[in-house]
Amino acid sequence: MAAAADDSSAATIEPSSFDVVVCGTGLPESILAAACAAAGKTVLHVDPNPFYGSHFSSSVPPHALPSFLLSSASPPSTHSSDAGVVPLQRRSSLYSDIETLGTVPSEGCFAVDLVGPRLLYCAGEAVDLLHRSGGSHHVEFKSVDLLYWDHGDLFPVPASREDIFNTKLSEDAKVGLVEKTRLSAFVRLVKSHTAAQEMEEGKASIPEEDLDLPFLEFLKKQKLTPKMIGVVLYAIAMSDYDQEDAAADSCKTLLTTRDGMKTLALHFKSIGRFANAKGAFIYPMHGHGELPQAFCRFAAVKGALYVLRMPVTALLMDKLFAEIYPSEEFLPRNSAPQHEYDDSDSAE
Repeated sequence: MAAAADDSSAATIEPSSFDVVVCGTGLPESILAAACAAAGKTVLHVDPNPFYGSHFSSSVPPHALPSFLLSSASPPSTHSSDAGVVPLQRRSSLYSDIETLGTVPSEGCFAVDLVGPRLLYCAGEAVDLLHRSGGSHHVEFKSVDLLYWDHGDLFPVPASREDIFNTKLSEDAKVGLVEKTRLSAFVRLVKSHTAAQEMEEGKASIPEEDLDLPFLEFLKKQKLTPKMIGVVLYAIAMSDYDQEDAAADSCKTLLTTRDGMKTLALHFKSIGRFANAKGAFIYPMHGHGELPQAFCRFAAVKGALYVLRMPVTALLMDKLFAEIYPSEEFLPRNSAPQHEYDDSDSAE
């Protein structure tokens, strides 16, 4: 491996041999490094940036955000020995153009979460992975209280039967008792259907033909009012698209009852999982950049070695190894060898 530093006097990495070398400290790379370290492998984890997280980071100062997102990779380098060289080049940028408006705030006022905000279900796979791996010991979370916007009014999303009967839309327009009773009955139906599926009895509370209906149509069959349908679709089932748009492509945007039930089951399963989180969602206290750092800390505890400001420019193979195996076989699927380049400004 050939690694380029900011200057020619880069420190020597000891030890010089590793089972696994991971480039970049984004969330996927950090999870991979943590898994390898937990399995007893020796891991070297490098990143060209001076901070952890790559494009999952929450550490980029606001004034440096445009240049970071549009940063271009340096050209790959050559090696003068007899070793086979597989030049590597990172993707030039994530975005084709960045537009900034207004005055850049002073550094330290707030952090920019590049991949978020994205809420995490308390019973979701991401939280389960953090819990099983021990990464949860290295990150703090904050409970998120959801609010639903309806015709100029904000009101809390009901998370339990008690919340349903305490919910109001505004000071002058309360949700009626009939609406609350129907919503409560629907919640009981969801929980009954979920329990039957988990016990694998094959006796689902909802008929198969209803599970294939658009979720909006199924909610109407439950005689929920438009306000309550909006709560279920967009605040609990977290639908990304307008479910009432008649022109929507049903294959891509319309939520089926089957998928809606899965999301609702996860939502209600998440409620009450943690004593200090009343609702179904949590969020990293200091942004999503804390998630890759949590896995990096876990990997470091298991013996992984971390080096920042260390871009990787090429893979080096000895002459015999290069003759037996073509260099292209060792490239990642989304990479390609660069056979024509200018190495005048690169350093190994």
